[in-house]
Amino acid sequence: MNHRAVVCGLLLLCLMATPVRAQEPERWHGTVDLPGAAELEFFVTFVVDSGLPSATISIPAQSARDLPLASVVYTATRIEFTLAVTPAAVFAADRDDATAVGTLNQGAEFPLTMERTAEGEAAAPAAPNRPQTPQAPFPYESREVSYANPVEGNTIAGTLSLPAGAGPHPAALLITGSGSQDRDETIFEHKPFWVIADHLSRRGIAVLRVDDRGIGGSDGARAGLTSEDFAGDVAAGVAFLRAQSEIDSDSVGLIGHSEGGLIGPMVAADDARIAFVVMLAGPGVNGAELLRVQNEMILRAADMPDEYVARQIELQLSLWDAMTSEVAEEVIDERLDALLDLQLSSVPAEERALAKENAFAAAKAQVTSAWLRFFLAADPAVYLEEVTAPVLALNGTLDLQVSADQNLPAIAAALARGGNTDVATHPLERLNHLFQHATTGQVSEYGAIEETFSAEVLEIMTEWLSARVGAR
Repeated sequence: MNHRAVVCGLLLLCLMATPVRAQEPERWHGTVDLPGAAELEFFVTFVVDSGLPSATISIPAQSARDLPLASVVYTATRIEFTLAVTPAAVFAADRDDATAVGTLNQGAEFPLTMERTAEGEAAAPAAPNRPQTPQAPFPYESREVSYANPVEGNTIAGTLSLPAGAGPHPAALLITGSGSQDRDETIFEHKPFWVIADHLSRRGIAVLRVDDRGIGGSDGARAGLTSEDFAGDVAAGVAFLRAQSEIDSDSVGLIGHSEGGLIGPMVAADDARIAFVVMLAGPGVNGAELLRVQNEMILRAADMPDEYVARQIELQLSLWDAMTSEVAEEVIDERLDALLDLQLSSVPAEERALAKENAFAAAKAQVTSAWLRFFLAADPAVYLEEVTAPVLALNGTLDLQVSADQNLPAIAAALARGGNTDVATHPLERLNHLFQHATTGQVSEYGAIEETFSAEVLEIMTEWLSARVGAR
């Protein structure tokens, strides 16, 4: 959203409201009461320049720092601002000199409170505590590596962790989830892939973790990439590992998280030498079915009204059907337009048209991307039925992004149809999509939880892998 355009449009309102004038930024600390006794902490910095207020927000749990806010009202009695996400988040509160009480409206209303912070106090707290992030000294070697995908010639860079001893060692290649991820799969300042690599390397299993295309030392980012392209990058990583003298070329396997749990079976289906596949919250159904359940679970966990949930799912299914069918572009535009109308219904009427205009182009680029079109139609069963390697599939029961109930049975059934008998599937109680112990499973908890990756899951993987490829 164009922050200045929105604020200028409200200039008359702001002037009539007698804004507080400040030479220095004024900072507030707030919390939103979310369902399940959870709280979302945020920090807002207001600046008033010649009567026109502006503001930024930081949300530590979501690793959001200094995001610009729109529609800012900052007076002696009132605070209002909008965070331009989809659906838009509208904050409004009545205030006195030191406190404010109001609501966050994002399709549903949630209570919020704010307190003015002391002058000179930091705008946001220091980096969150991440006690599982590995610390030196390390009893293994970490080697910076790079290699090429021979199909496209793109360079892939990463870190190879080699256990102590001459080897040759069994090895695992880690595969990230959707979106552009670094080699540690860093999210909310958690580094789960580093935690996994550290744990396995200490137990005799080499680990290669790499940057996705266009991230860190890896190049090759371009429009039109799909999971098939990423599978090619993984296959190149497998070939690289097999060529290393310290690696047992017959004991190279794959550990994939989320979308990586789809890519792992894609590679293993074409390569009978893959020694194992570990699916961490990997899909067992096509993307359209997965996203239908995902959206319903997330909306219900956020206590959205039943009518809103039903309508959103209806509109999304209609849009996805258009995207995977031969329809005119106008049909996609009409269905996306209807979905945005619903998602932006919480935005004040006078701002809704501009918010929708700004959101439409980005939303259309996302929903019509080659990646999403492939993901919606891709059936993991097609690949799983061809996988002959041992498979371990793990899901948290509080995973709202990849449902354990929906996907684990589908994974087991597809592997069984293919005749694979070395299969283990485990629903893990109270774990979320990142394999953290959680309360609700909502994304808002990810950054607030200090645990990066369940020690229980690390041990399950280690014992399972040791029984199949064993440390040398």
